[in-house]
Amino acid sequence: MAQPFEIISVLVALEFVGMAAVLLLLGPLEAVVSVVPLMVVLLVALLVYWR
Repeated sequence: MAQPFEIISVLVALEFVGMAAVLLLLGPLEAVVSVVPLMVVLLVALLVYWR
């Protein structure tokens, strides 16, 4: 079973990636472009975690 801190970390990463995706769809690109690198890093970390 996963440790509680691992579960919390995954949930926080999922929340950030989800909110960043919504912002990319709804917000102006110039304002949201600073979030993209962190979103990509967390998305890659989630993919590595689930493999």
